[in-house]
Amino acid sequence: MIILNEKKIILSLIKDDLTNTKLVSGLNALGLNADDYNLYLGEKILSMMGFEESEQSEMVYEKIYLAMGEKVKEIDITESKEKLNELAEEIYDELLEAISP
Repeated sequence: MIILNEKKIILSLIKDDLTNTKLVSGLNALGLNADDYNLYLGEKILSMMGFEESEQSEMVYEKIYLAMGEKVKEIDITESKEKLNELAEEIYDELLEAISP
């Protein structure tokens, strides 16, 4: 079970990754190639949550983490940090559900 302090750190990392994803995709939309500036925190987050390297964890990463993270493109972070927090919590909860049998 993840302790409360670890949860805060993981949620913070998810929010950082969502913010970075929003920035990189925005720069790419403007015609700049910003893919080299992606932080790729998702793999570290899954590791911190207890996912071991496996085909199943790769599927969780793609089907849950990356897919849900795409929702950040619809959020105006300058207007609502709350929506960013909600999305991070939603992703965290889905990952927690995926790791629990």
